[in-house]
Amino acid sequence: MNSDLLSTPRARVACYPGDKKSFEKLTISFNSAGFHIAKPDAATPADIGLIDLRKSLVSTRKAKTIAAVLRRKSPESSVIFLVSHDMENQAQASLRRFGEVILAGENTDHVLVRCKEIIRLRNLAEETGERLKSLAALSRLADFPLVITSKNPARILIAGQPGPSAIAAINAVTQIAEECVCVLTAGQAMRAMEHYYFDCAIFLPVSENDPLLAFGKTLRRHPRFGSMAIIQLADSMEDFPVYARKGAREFMLTEQIPSELKAKTQLSARRARLQKSMRQFLRSCTGDTIRDASSGAFTSLFLTEHGNRLCARTDHTGRPLSLTLIKFTDQDRSMLSGEMLSQAARLINRITRAEDLVARIARNKFAILSAATQAVDAEKIGRRISGVLSSTAFRSKKNQTPYSAMIDTITTRREEGASIEETVAAAIKQMRTESVLTPRQRSPQ
Repeated sequence: MNSDLLSTPRARVACYPGDKKSFEKLTISFNSAGFHIAKPDAATPADIGLIDLRKSLVSTRKAKTIAAVLRRKSPESSVIFLVSHDMENQAQASLRRFGEVILAGENTDHVLVRCKEIIRLRNLAEETGERLKSLAALSRLADFPLVITSKNPARILIAGQPGPSAIAAINAVTQIAEECVCVLTAGQAMRAMEHYYFDCAIFLPVSENDPLLAFGKTLRRHPRFGSMAIIQLADSMEDFPVYARKGAREFMLTEQIPSELKAKTQLSARRARLQKSMRQFLRSCTGDTIRDASSGAFTSLFLTEHGNRLCARTDHTGRPLSLTLIKFTDQDRSMLSGEMLSQAARLINRITRAEDLVARIARNKFAILSAATQAVDAEKIGRRISGVLSSTAFRSKKNQTPYSAMIDTITTRREEGASIEETVAAAIKQMRTESVLTPRQRSPQ
C-alpha cells in the first residue's frame, strides 16, 4: 500500500468487533481501500463507528450504549451496525434510531461502499458549513442561495421486470410518493428521466449483466442525476457485494419491502434533496472579492480566508488536505488570452467536485483545494483536468485557428501546521523544479 495512505488514511474506522475471524476479514478489506480500522481509542478520533453484531451475543440495548460511547469520543462520526440476516425486524428498527443498519454475511464489500458514501456526504456537509463561515467572515452573507429543500412528497422511479417484488414495492411507496413511475428496462428509465425529475429510483433484482446496473452507475456521474438516490433490491445478501462492484450504493432485501422500503425511500429522498441543495450552494455562492468575475474561480482573498480555516480543521481532525496547482504555459504569449483563460477556468469548475475550491492565484495559475482528500486521490483530479483541457480546442483571436493549451499540473499534500500561503508557495516551488505531467503538444495548425 502507498505510504501516504498508511500515514494519513482516507478515513479512520473505530470497530467494536464481533469475533476475531470477522475482525480480521474487515481489517483486510478496509486496509486494502486505504482505511484504517481498529478498536475504539479515546485518543484517536474516528470518522465512522462500526459495531459488528453478526456473531456477537451483545444485546440491542448494549449496542445502543456502545454507539453512544463512540459518539461521545467522536461526535462527528456516523455509526453503522452490521447485523446478520436472522436478526428480528423489530430489533433492526430499534437500532436504526442510533445509526445505519447493514445486513452482511461473510463478504463485506458492500459495507465498504456504504462507508465511502457516508464519508462523501459528510465531506460535502462539512465543506458547506465551513464555506458559510468563510463567507460570513468576509461579510458576504447575501450573495449565495439558501440551503433549503422542497417539502413536497418524493417522486419515485421503479425499474425492473414485473413480479411480486415490483407489486410490493409499488404498494409500499405509493403512500409517500407524489408520483410513482414504473418502467421495465434501462431504455424506458432513460426516457422517463428525460421528461421528469425523480428524487429516488428503486431498481428491482436483476441479473449480473443487466443494463440497469450500468445505467445506475452512469447516473451517479451525470451532473443532473448525480444526487438522486438509488436503492438496489436483492433476493439474497450474497447479491449485495455483486451489485456493489457494479456501482450500487444502497441495498435492501426483497423480503424487507413491506416493512422497510417506505421509510428507507423517504429518508433517501430527503437526503438526496439536501445533497443537491448543498451542491448548488457550493457552486453558486458569489459576491465581490469572492469570485473572479470573468472566470468564475474564487479569488486569492477568499482562498486565504477559507484555506486557513480548512488548515485549522485539518490539524484538529487529523484528516489530509491536498492542493493541486494548474499552470497554463505557451511559447506564444498571445495564445494565453483572457478569454481563453476564463473559458478554461469555467471548464475546471465544471469537472471538479462541488466540495473542491477552485481559486485563481495568478493570471495563468489556478489552485484546487481538496479537503479530506489524499494526495494520490487529488492527483487523479489533476490528471482529469489536464486531460479535458488538453483535449479542448481553443481559438486564436487573430485568425480563429484552433489550438490546444499546454498545461502543467502538480499535486502536493499540506504539511502539518503549515498555513495555506505556505502550502501554495511550496507547490509553486515544486512546480518550478520538476515536471509531474508531460504537457500535450499543441495541435498542428
